Amino acid sequence: MIVNILFFVVFGAIVGFIADFIDSSVSLSWPEKIAVGIIGAVVGGTITHVLTTGNLSLTSAASFDIVSIIVSVVGALISIFVWQKIKGKSAN
Repeated sequence: MIVNILFFVVFGAIVGFIADFIDSSVSLSWPEKIAVGIIGAVVGGTITHVLTTGNLSLTSAASFDIVSIIVSVVGALISIFVWQKIKGKSAN
């Protein structure tokens, strides 16, 4: 259990760092990078699961490989985009 949590924190940090590097419109702190990375893993894993099986269920990236990282980064970028849209609408 502790190892799984540690895995998600490390994985989230890596994915969040990559997403922050790609999307220069935001500047994220380390905790925000980790959160975005973990959310990205869930969003990306869920989208991949829906596209491959046709069933909707919350899933995260299952392993620490290049495909999981790419899927999670795409999910993180989608999460950042949605967050910016929600944040922009609440400011108006």
